[in-house]
Amino acid sequence: MNKIFNRIFFWLIAVLWMGYVILNMASPEKTFLETENRLPAKFPEFTLEALINGQYMPKLESYLNDQFVGRANWITVKTAAEKLMGKTDSGGVYFGKDGYLIEKHEPDQNQTQTNVESIKNMLESLKDKYNTQVLIAPTASLILNDKLPPFAPVWNQSELIDKVAALGNFVDVRDTLYEHKDEYIYYRTDHHWTSLGAYYAYVQLCNALGIQPLSIESELVKETLSDEFMGTLAAKVNQSGNPDILDTYHTSLGLKVNYNQGQIITDTLYEKKYLDQRSKYSVFLNENQPYVEITTDNKNGKTLVMVKDSYAHCMVPMLVNHYERVVLLDFRSLNMGFVSQAIPMIEEGGKIDDIVVLYNAENFTNERTVYMLAK
Repeated sequence: MNKIFNRIFFWLIAVLWMGYVILNMASPEKTFLETENRLPAKFPEFTLEALINGQYMPKLESYLNDQFVGRANWITVKTAAEKLMGKTDSGGVYFGKDGYLIEKHEPDQNQTQTNVESIKNMLESLKDKYNTQVLIAPTASLILNDKLPPFAPVWNQSELIDKVAALGNFVDVRDTLYEHKDEYIYYRTDHHWTSLGAYYAYVQLCNALGIQPLSIESELVKETLSDEFMGTLAAKVNQSGNPDILDTYHTSLGLKVNYNQGQIITDTLYEKKYLDQRSKYSVFLNENQPYVEITTDNKNGKTLVMVKDSYAHCMVPMLVNHYERVVLLDFRSLNMGFVSQAIPMIEEGGKIDDIVVLYNAENFTNERTVYMLAK
């Protein structure tokens, strides 16, 4: 009897699995994972060398996982099961206190050291030419460490920030953010700081640049863009409910935004079509654009150049008030040296006054294009 049952069970599983494989093969290839707000892994090109050295199979596995039918539902089931088993993390995300999801990060040590050296070389190249400031923004795993599960292992973020700070021209916002840690300075469901968190960093950055920051009480207007924001970390575990509030702080300053040298020209820093999509944070500056030039009605002749990742996006509505021209560069999509090519090109349109480099700490440890800053 047991042998018959085992055979039936085996063939039932085999049939179900084959059916699922056929269903996957018959389904259209996914070009975007809406729930996770990212592109799926690409089908890897086969080479014998890649197979032998072990690079091919992990890439193929990533592709198949991303194309799996019902992927979002499986992630939901997996997350629920892991919570029931008492696990404190899933899919690279910690389940923190008070509904906070906090990224579980593994820094690339070699890449981190390369990036620190690149910042050092950039600062040496720009010394005495511009007011250059570097801001490596701490993430929630450092500032909100009391929200982490007990004994959760986290990487030494302060060690990285100390290394970059030792190079000079550094804006260290850790103490300021610690001071305001009980306020809403990081999203619960997303890896970014909120506009309020960005404001506290903006004040310190302004002081380092020698400009007077605007008052959040009397000079900046708070506007709620969405109260239904579910961010990247919620997407990783396919969690719903308990959404974040997406705010911005701005003035009525007139401006023109030029994306990628004429590709798109608009009169707003906000692309509100994203508020109807999963990736609501992309409302700031129309997602991640390689080259953005903003000209304002503040005719003081001053130009700011900012090399950044998306942590800078919610700070830009505050910073633009101090400049006639702001140029934003994202080297993840740019193929040019910063010192040798980008700066001379920008200066064709007028003298540069201030340069700011702003990355979040976790992104900085893995970002492979930071070397372009020193080129």
